[in-house]
Amino acid sequence: MLSLAATTPFFGLRKAADSPTGLSKSATFSTAPFLRTSLTALLVALSYYAGSELGFFLKPTHTAIATFWPPSAILLAAFLLTPTRTWWVLLLMVLPAHLLVQLRDGTSLLIALGWFVANTCGPLLGAACIRRFKKENTLFDSLQGIIIFLAFGVFLPPLVKSFLNVLATLPIGRENDYWMLWATRFSSNVISNLILVPTIVIFWKTGISWLRNAKLARYFEAALLAIAVIGVSLVVFNRENTVSSISAVSYALLPVLLWAAVRFALGGLSPSLLGVALISVWITTHGRGPFGPSSMVHDQLVQRMLSLHSLLLVFGLPLTLTAALIAERRGSGETLRNTRRRLIDAQEQECHYIARELHDDISQRLIQVGLGVHEIPDALNVTATQPLNRLYDQISDACNATLQLSHRIHPFMVEYLGLARALTKLCRDAAEEGGMTINSSVEAAPINLPSNVSHRLFRIAQEAIQNIIQHGHAKTAAVQLRVGGGRLLLRIADDGIGMGSQRAEGMGLAYMREQTLSLGGTFKLMLAPGSGMVIEASVPIETWTGAVDSVH
Repeated sequence: MLSLAATTPFFGLRKAADSPTGLSKSATFSTAPFLRTSLTALLVALSYYAGSELGFFLKPTHTAIATFWPPSAILLAAFLLTPTRTWWVLLLMVLPAHLLVQLRDGTSLLIALGWFVANTCGPLLGAACIRRFKKENTLFDSLQGIIIFLAFGVFLPPLVKSFLNVLATLPIGRENDYWMLWATRFSSNVISNLILVPTIVIFWKTGISWLRNAKLARYFEAALLAIAVIGVSLVVFNRENTVSSISAVSYALLPVLLWAAVRFALGGLSPSLLGVALISVWITTHGRGPFGPSSMVHDQLVQRMLSLHSLLLVFGLPLTLTAALIAERRGSGETLRNTRRRLIDAQEQECHYIARELHDDISQRLIQVGLGVHEIPDALNVTATQPLNRLYDQISDACNATLQLSHRIHPFMVEYLGLARALTKLCRDAAEEGGMTINSSVEAAPINLPSNVSHRLFRIAQEAIQNIIQHGHAKTAAVQLRVGGGRLLLRIADDGIGMGSQRAEGMGLAYMREQTLSLGGTFKLMLAPGSGMVIEASVPIETWTGAVDSVH
């Protein structure tokens, strides 16, 4: 569900236990959930009151129509963030705030209550429908979730509210054009829900963690985006009325909003749209901007507001869908990376188990068999030992092959020596085996790297060197390990036949790529005819402790 509140009941009455009073301590009302729910309801009521004040502040003085109405959007966001069993508490707490706002200008209690019903029925119905059709906690992280939100959170609540609210407004003579009043109230509530609900929900759920975990560059980019949104909005909406004003608004705002959607998804797009909406509404209600003549006549103000709402919808709807699609793709990529990481971890564990069994069990049994064969001549006083010696040599060869297979399945020397020295030893042994020169340059390599990073980088180097020896026809190769910018770069190059080989089509490169991607890194392969091959595996290292070693 979309709830962030506790799952404990609002009131918790538990079974009585034997005690001097006949009641257990748990038989009293559970104060923690009660206090938490009460504080949440109070926060919603204060937000509702503040949103109402903001709506009146942005309302033109010559009309009763609100151009931007946050209270209903705030209430809808609160319903999405809290369990359904506590909704009645929110409504009970919001009612005094609503009456405090509405009764101060002489509105009768009956009309104010009618407006309260109109303002709450839409958010209640919308939140209930969203809960019914989208039970997973991915409302703003998927295209399906955004479509459900647009249908039941953006359009349905204003549709219900506008009909009820206008019916409550017409009898008191504040407005006499039903459809014009309905259209303006509907569009202002649609804009408010489209912009405010994602802003509130996303910030409440992930805002604090983002502020804690975001890097300095991310803060800097967010600040630049905020400055761009404010600056561009002030410039384009303060333009004098010209024929090309609407085009200027479109051309200037679209890149900034696309920046927000692509780089920050809906969590950045919604606050950006909120900034644009507040600035544009303020300027438009004061007779400036690109939406017609600077007049405070009621009908002209209404037309200007409808034009502004249409522009915000033209920007907001497609960009919201785009941001959701980007978030969904990112989520799918993260899921794929996690699956890949788990599969490789499981493979590594199985390899470690098999290698340990070969090393500690099978090889030890072979050694014992060899020692037993070596003792046979003395035990039986046999003089012809040649067959037994040959058998002993065969057992020794099998034992050595088992040990080599064990170390190939799982590189134990990475655990004993560390990544830097293990790579140096790998280059030295591979050079002797392949009859070629392999230069190693391992500079400033962290000693206490996470074991999964060390093992996988070693396997990449091991696979690449084996590929060079078997298929590259190279005379020299070079292995480099460098650390910089929070990343670890492994680079293997050779002077072999490059693209002339069939290495690019083998399983070895796919294996190396998967090992790198499982660490959240990047894998590059550079091939050129007759000039060899270069492999670069770069992985991020979030944190590590310990000194560094330098091996050449």
